[in-house]
Amino acid sequence: MISVVVSTYAYPRALDAVLGALCAQSESAFEVIVSEDGRNRETADVVTAWRSRFGDRLTHLCQDDVGFRVARARNRAARVSRGSHLAFLDGDCVPRRHFVRALRRDARSGWFGATYRYELSEDITAEVLRRGERVHRWGMLAYVRNRRRIRGYPQWLTVRDRRRVGTTRGEDFVPPYENYGFLVVGRTDFEAVNGYDMRYEGWGGEDVDLAYRLRHLGVRCGWPGPDTTLFHLWHPSRKDTERRYLTLLRACQAERRVEAPVGLRELDAEERAAVTPGRKR
Repeated sequence: MISVVVSTYAYPRALDAVLGALCAQSESAFEVIVSEDGRNRETADVVTAWRSRFGDRLTHLCQDDVGFRVARARNRAARVSRGSHLAFLDGDCVPRRHFVRALRRDARSGWFGATYRYELSEDITAEVLRRGERVHRWGMLAYVRNRRRIRGYPQWLTVRDRRRVGTTRGEDFVPPYENYGFLVVGRTDFEAVNGYDMRYEGWGGEDVDLAYRLRHLGVRCGWPGPDTTLFHLWHPSRKDTERRYLTLLRACQAERRVEAPVGLRELDAEERAAVTPGRKR
């Protein structure tokens, strides 16, 4: 089974569109874990509204809002997930209709997947959020009609890129600008690198760090195909903390680090300490 972890922060309308696309998937053998970096009432209402459609396949986690801690939120979701493979999806990235089917088809040990994403303009995003435009069903014709309002290339909806999961020859797949905001990885490999490094607080870097460490472990990266191409909804820039994470990334590369210094195991220890009576913190 695939576990889709949707990380979100104070953008309930975008989350609603993402959950709508996941509910419309061509197959249902997956679970969804909404992992919220905060405690937003409107976000909780969105999850509650969709729970009647997903049933026990939908879980909602939240944590105190004390800064951007998406790495922690994703690790917490991984700990309660049930799938053999984990797909980490940003809560403003709408998947296509056969997204889960493509992930299941290419799920295999020793590989992780990343993909392309289209950057939607502010006006298309408004159509998705306000008028219910079903962008998850878009194909090449819809792309051609809207190409002036989308940043990205038409071949991302085709099979021209051959750097696929399971390919034994050639170079690994690297998304444009090393944008690893989406990753699908086997649970065993994810746990072997100790999950996301929770020292990344503030915008950016935690996903690239995970991709580096998986490669250092010997896990290769491939593209699960055009059905996994995502539609990224517009929002005001959140890159105010960009570049703060470069020191951590450089150290990860220089040391060829495999395990996160502060990751899944440290999260487990922290949570055990929090519930142990009389334990000194």
